Amino acid sequence: MSSIRYAILSLLAREPLSGYDIKQYMNNRLGPFWKVGSNQVYPELSKMEAEGLVQRQAVEQHSYRPARKVYEITAQGKSEIIDWTLAPANFELNLRDEFLLKTYNAWLVEPDNMISSFMEERKKHVEILETYQMKLAELTPTLDASNSKDPLNSTIFIIDFGLRHEQMYIEWCDQMIQKLKTE
Repeated sequence: MSSIRYAILSLLAREPLSGYDIKQYMNNRLGPFWKVGSNQVYPELSKMEAEGLVQRQAVEQHSYRPARKVYEITAQGKSEIIDWTLAPANFELNLRDEFLLKTYNAWLVEPDNMISSFMEERKKHVEILETYQMKLAELTPTLDASNSKDPLNSTIFIIDFGLRHEQMYIEWCDQMIQKLKTE
């Protein structure tokens, strides 16, 4: 199965969602580590429905709009996501960071100009870090720490990873700024 299927099943294992909701959650909840194109979700949902991994329900709306199509994971889909979760992950270094590529060319630029670039990049990562910190503060009080099956545990694991990544990036920017200042 393609990775997008596992991302969709990961969301549907938590709660039934519409295709629109799946796209929003993928770009918000999973966004820091998994992005999806807008044209990928619906075709994949159709294939998954045909394979018995998800089932679609029509949910009546209390307005003039047509019924919403909501998808939920089936027992077969849940079994599939559990098997995939326990299988060894394929390791592929897939880091595409434009600023790192620009840093590769830092030797061509005056140190003061590069310091400015590092300061701007640092600022972006501080903002992302603050977002993770707010999200963690928002979710932690609602976590049932005694229940290892609470899906919020897994969400907090990922937020913690993002938080640590941003802290490392900020620290790296600070180190590079110091190196450039000593030149």
